[in-house]
Amino acid sequence: MLLHETYLDTEVIRFHYARAGNGPPVLLLPGSGGWKLTFQAMLEVLAPQYTVYALDPPGQGAMEILDRALSLGADGIARSIAGFLDGVGVRRPAIVGHSWGGGFALRFAELHPDRVARLALIAPGGLDVRDTWEFRLARLPLGGELAVRLALEGSARHLVRKSFAHRERVPKDRLDDYVHMMKSSRLRATLLADMLRMERSVRWSDTEQDLRLVNMPVLLLWGSEDRVLPASVEEHVVSGGGHSLHDDCPEETYALLLPFLGADHA
Repeated sequence: MLLHETYLDTEVIRFHYARAGNGPPVLLLPGSGGWKLTFQAMLEVLAPQYTVYALDPPGQGAMEILDRALSLGADGIARSIAGFLDGVGVRRPAIVGHSWGGGFALRFAELHPDRVARLALIAPGGLDVRDTWEFRLARLPLGGELAVRLALEGSARHLVRKSFAHRERVPKDRLDDYVHMMKSSRLRATLLADMLRMERSVRWSDTEQDLRLVNMPVLLLWGSEDRVLPASVEEHVVSGGGHSLHDDCPEETYALLLPFLGADHA
């Protein structure tokens, strides 16, 4: 697999992303941790059939916010996704979103339904439900800063382990690379500040109220043992799967995801 990893400057964000494969476009929007931690294995699975773009979200990976006035609420991030697609010349991809990346994918699909061919959501945010305690802690004044800055490595490892029902499948090498990158990045303080700003800005009430605007085919996947965002819609619940369902139960996940993505090309 030939992987091209690079940057794209838009008016508001310097995006860090990967591109691989040839075929119909698929955009991967990860949850916390960036694409290398969340979607590295999926990118390799999809690249033989698709042109895959995998983004780092705000406050994660190696992206950088250029316009400090940019809103990091769901609407602001959705607008930035449109800017990225314009920049790489992609009009209407299928989108796969995980966790909060799924929430941003859903909001993008609501605001730009003509730009999404298919929408696959894996344990997504986007519904106005109570967050797990780790995310609520990050929203506290001062306490959130201290928790994130002083406990970055331990917090990252805790959250990743919590997202797996099968602990032996935690991608330790990818997690180690992510922690090392965050500790050594010249932008570390800025990235952490952006991550906290996003956590404190995103509210899913509008996203839930606007579900009627979604008019493309949608696949919803959840794991029955998700301890981060438990299943709130019964569509495809994979027995024994955790929050990082695609890495935790890959065979079951891809048995549903690959036919869904390929339905337009069968």
